[in-house]
Amino acid sequence: IGKTDILMIPVGGNFTIDAAAADTVIAALQPAVVIPMHFCNDRCPEFPVAGISEFTKGKSNTTIMAASEVEYSGESLPDSPQIIILSPAR
Repeated sequence: IGKTDILMIPVGGNFTIDAAAADTVIAALQPAVVIPMHFCNDRCPEFPVAGISEFTKGKSNTTIMAASEVEYSGESLPDSPQIIILSPAR
């Protein structure tokens, strides 16, 4: 794949990969920013996938955003890997 700046990755399991498999992919690609997706949240509480805490457990490089979008440029990428959790759009 080559250099990965931003990786959007499913983490909820069931229909896609779970948190453990996502960690394996992240370790292989070493992106600057990880944006998890496809996890249970308050917009879809009955969706049969794991919540975000399964993925973030033990990770200190996590930021929960109050927004449903974020913008980066090559110059604004973090120096160390970051996990950005976006809020569901309303």
